[in-house]
This record gives sequence, structure tokens and C-alpha cells, in this order.
Amino acid sequence: MVAFHRSSRARSVVPALASLGLVLGLRHWSGPAYAVKGTWEGAPATLKDGEFEAVLKGLEPSVSLPPITFKREGLSLSVENGHLNADYSTKFGAAHAFQLNVNDEHDWRAGLSTADASLRVRGHGPSLDNLFWEASQSGRADEVGDVQLDFNSDKEYNLTVTQDMLGELLGAKFGAKVRSTNAGVTGRLEARRQLPGHAALSYSVENPVGVYDVASSAHVGELTVPVLGGQAGLKLVHENSADSYQGSYSRKIQGGQAHVKASYKGDALGYNVSFGRSLEDLLSVDAGVHVGADEDGVYGQLTARRHLGEGVDAEYEAKARAHLGGEAGKPELAHALKLSNKLGYAQLLHGSDASPRLRVGYEFNA
Repeated sequence: MVAFHRSSRARSVVPALASLGLVLGLRHWSGPAYAVKGTWEGAPATLKDGEFEAVLKGLEPSVSLPPITFKREGLSLSVENGHLNADYSTKFGAAHAFQLNVNDEHDWRAGLSTADASLRVRGHGPSLDNLFWEASQSGRADEVGDVQLDFNSDKEYNLTVTQDMLGELLGAKFGAKVRSTNAGVTGRLEARRQLPGHAALSYSVENPVGVYDVASSAHVGELTVPVLGGQAGLKLVHENSADSYQGSYSRKIQGGQAHVKASYKGDALGYNVSFGRSLEDLLSVDAGVHVGADEDGVYGQLTARRHLGEGVDAEYEAKARAHLGGEAGKPELAHALKLSNKLGYAQLLHGSDASPRLRVGYEFNA
């Protein structure tokens, strides 16, 4: 992207664009309301000691202004991110479209598109020195597959040919994808087969861009099998002269979801066993729990939300992790309680590695 800078010429564009707005009739104003917010966080003792200056300083309003747009018959005038923009778009024919955008710094963009091709151009002012364009075309070639070509004024190109169904052999369906760039060619060949019992097996091989040594290609084999009401999977990968293995199992249990995953890569063993469940059917609040264990230790999280009445809502979250093995230490604990209504919120945070913190703030749309 070319970096553009404001000039004295740019300032002259503002009244011209403003006049365009008057010509449009400025009859339509779209865009969300602007957001006003402020927040402060500190030790609760700050309020007890009467140190309100820092609190009030943090609660000074911050305003996020929305884009404002006036539109009429394909022409629009807008203010967005501090810039004044004029846009024009139109359609002609069955599938042709044209777009043009100019802003108050003389930056401009134009685009022309059809059902299967597009051309996008951008520049700065009337000079063509900084002109940049990019084009794309897509289609389907008989007995070849889907073809996508992207290229630009920097002489970069990307040609992709995809054929999802090359053929079928011994019950396996074969597909391929070939991509050619300035750096070379990469290809991916994939075989997929459905097995008895709703199991599925797939295998793929793909070479890095411009590297045509088969030994350097990535080989991925994956097997998925329904087991005991759940889904089991085994994945084997050979890439960069290294092998890795991953096994997984997922199943719904007792109203929740259980996951088991184990992996082995580079002489390192990893695993994660977890269970998550909503507690809405057991408690009178919107709550959930998530517990698990991995190679670093055991962990858990509890969340709860409840409407207290009079427009006040309460949220509570607790997290815990205990490290096991040689690096075992004190458990890491953290919890937070938040009270909020449409005017603002107050949140108390506390953890084993930090002193209690109080966070207050507000946010509303105007």
C-alpha cells in the first residue's frame, strides 16, 4: 500500500466534496450511534483514602465517532476515520458493476467487476506514478477443473487449479489442487474414502512452494471413527523430516461435552482431558463449569450470571490451575464479580498473584 500524505491541494478538495453533498440533496443519514465510555481500575483502598482525582481522570469520557453517510442514487458522501469520502457506484448490463471512491487527501480507488472477473485500481491525485492495479479472473475449464488467476501491476501472479474429483479407485475418491506463483509451484493430492460404520479415511501429500523433493513434502493421514456414541480420530503428519501423531475422542456425557486429546511431536508428549457443562438445569442461574487436565496440571473455570432486578445484572467468574510434577507450586486462583446496569458497572477482581483490584466504568450509545 502506498503511503499518502496531506498537502495544501488536499484542503481544496473539502469544499468541493461538501458541495457535492449539497447536490446530492443530503437526504439520508446512516450509521450507528456514537459510543461514549470511560473506565478506571485500581486498588479499592484508593476510594477509602479519598484519592478521587485518579478515579475521575480515568472516568473522563472517551467518544468513538461513527461513520456518517449521505446517499442518493449511487452517489454518497461520508465522514469516516477522520476523512471525507465521495463514492459512486453503478451497475450496467446483467453482471457488470463499477465503483469509484475519492477522499479529501486525493486518494482514489476504482473497481470494475463482472460475474467472473474484476479489476481494482488505486492511486493518488492525477499522477500515474503511484498507480497500482490488481486483477482476477475465474472460471471452469472442461476436464481440468476450477481455475483462478490473480495478478497485479508488480508482476506478481497466482494461478490456482482445483479439481475435487479426479477419479475413483478401489472406493477412494481423489482430488488435487495446484498453485503456481512467482516463487514456484505447489501441488496437493488428496484421497478420501468412506469406510464401513460411518468411518472415514483421508490422505494427502503437498510440496512446499518451489520445492519438488518428495521427501520434503508434507504427508497427512487421518482416520475418524464413531465409537460408543462419540467421535474418535487419529492423525499422522510427516513434515520437515519429523513425524507427529494426534489422537482425539469427543462425546456428550451427563448433559455436557467431554474431550480427550493426546499428541506426540519432537519427543514431547501432550494431552488434554476436559469436560464442560451448562448448569442451568441444576441451578436457578445461567451458569457453566469447565474442568480438565493437561501436561501442565489441572484447571477449572466456573461462570455464573443472574439478573438481580431493578435493571441490575451480576456476573461471577472463577478460574483455578494447579501445576503438577517437578514445577508444582501454589495453585493459581482468580475470581471476579461484576455488577452492571445500563448506566455503568463495577467489578472486583482478585487473584493469588495480585492484590484485589476494583474496576468501574460506563459505556452507552448516544
